[in-house]
Amino acid sequence: MNFSKGHLIVVVGLISLSLGLSGCSNIKNQSQNNQQTTKTVSIKKANHQRYRQALQDLKHGADRQAYQKMTQVIKTGQATTQQRQLKKQIGLLLRSKKALAAAQLTVAEKNLSQLNKVKEPAVVVSQIKSLNKELSAAKLAQVYYQEVVAYYNAGKYDAAGGSYQALQALSRKYQAVATIQDQGAKYGQLISQKQSVTTASSSSATNSGYTNARNSKIANSEYQQKTGSSLAKATNSQVSSVVESLTDAQILTKFQQVSQIPQEAGDQYYVKQIDSQNYQIEIRHTSPSNSAVSNLKGMYQFNIKTNAISKLNEITGEYTRIN
Repeated sequence: MNFSKGHLIVVVGLISLSLGLSGCSNIKNQSQNNQQTTKTVSIKKANHQRYRQALQDLKHGADRQAYQKMTQVIKTGQATTQQRQLKKQIGLLLRSKKALAAAQLTVAEKNLSQLNKVKEPAVVVSQIKSLNKELSAAKLAQVYYQEVVAYYNAGKYDAAGGSYQALQALSRKYQAVATIQDQGAKYGQLISQKQSVTTASSSSATNSGYTNARNSKIANSEYQQKTGSSLAKATNSQVSSVVESLTDAQILTKFQQVSQIPQEAGDQYYVKQIDSQNYQIEIRHTSPSNSAVSNLKGMYQFNIKTNAISKLNEITGEYTRIN
């Protein structure tokens, strides 16, 4: 096929034009890619900054502020796995705190169970530990409150009074505990009224001295086994001797550390060894409204090897683990 000189010039021109346009397109695409890369880097840098700020917010108790920052990070579409995890963790922390504040312990426990495997960041782990402590305290408060109601309705006023005293002795620094304490506050006066009537009609009220010991189940059982007689008829000296045999400072210290049950001024403890690993511990306290009344704050079984603690239900006669 023959081409004239003019034809060749046109063909070469078209090829040059095509190459030129292609080169311009490549340059434009490269420029757009560079701009997109710069934008992505900028977003990731901003996300990292928000992540660091969120950790500081958590450190200072500004959880909602931290959550908002991490929500912004997620919306960019450039969040890392670490950043997505932090948003989820903060969300669970917020839901756990809300549930605890409302004394919705089952909900709080469910949320915290999803957080208990978290190993980092440290500020989140610290909050998880604090919330677990609050949950434990609130669960103990709930046990006492339920006992107050059940024992009062069953007419077991010394047990109701003891559980009421134990409930009110818990620290109010946790909102969940304070909420439960407030729910049970009305029973204080009701129990005192019932105990006043019971005491006035009871001949045992004439016994002088060692009110708690004379009413102690462990002390009475111990004295009965040794003498075959009732502790109610024993002299103060004999009662004192029994009480002395039912003390164990070392076991009590460990029990208090494990149980987190606060020791109230006036509490009296009676400790009996069941076997090489298990101890029975009874806590009593005289009624604040009537010193002739001994309130049973709790009968416990404590395994010193496993640290398991169970509390006796005064209605069913069964022990239920509380820790």
